Amino acid sequence: MSLPVVVCIGSSSVSGDALGPMVGDLLREVYNLPAFVYGGFSRPVNGVNYREYAEFIAGRHAGNFIIAVDACVGAPEDVGRIKFSGSGLKAGGALNKELGRIGDIGILGVVAARSEDNLEALMGAPFRLVEKLSEAIARKISALVIGNDPELLHFSSENFSVKRFAACRKSPSNYFTSFNSL
Repeated sequence: MSLPVVVCIGSSSVSGDALGPMVGDLLREVYNLPAFVYGGFSRPVNGVNYREYAEFIAGRHAGNFIIAVDACVGAPEDVGRIKFSGSGLKAGGALNKELGRIGDIGILGVVAARSEDNLEALMGAPFRLVEKLSEAIARKISALVIGNDPELLHFSSENFSVKRFAACRKSPSNYFTSFNSL
C-alpha cells in the first residue's frame, strides 16, 4: 500500500490558523510519520498556494489515502473540540473563501467561536488552545497511520493499513472519539 498523505492547512501569521502548520511540523519532527506530510511553518499550505498543492497532490498521490487538517471557527460550546468528516474538508470556509474540497477524511480543530468577523476570532484564538488541539490531532493521526492505537487493534490481516484506512474513511468518528474534546 502507498503511504498516506496528510495535508495540514493554515498560516502562522494568524494564531488560530496556525493549527494546521503546527500539526504538520509535529508529524514530521516529533512523530517522524511514515507519510507524505504537506504544510508546516516553513512551507505552509494556505489560501495563497492551496490550489497548487491540491493539484500537485491529486496528480502525484492519486489513490493514496488523504487526511486533511485545518482550523475552524464554530459554536461557542464547540471551542476546543475536534470535528471529523468522512468526506474531507473545504478549506477557507471561515473567511468565505471557496478553495475546494480535499481529503478522504477531514479533521477540524475548533479554535474560536464563530462571529461577524471570523478573521478577528481566529486572530484572538488562545495559542495554548491551538497548541493543545494540534498535539491531540498529531498524536491521533500518528496512531492511525502507524497502527498502534488500542482502538484500532481489532484489525488483523496482511492488509491492516488498507482495512484501517477504509474503515476510518467510512466512519472517522469511530477512530477519534477519544479526543473529541479536550
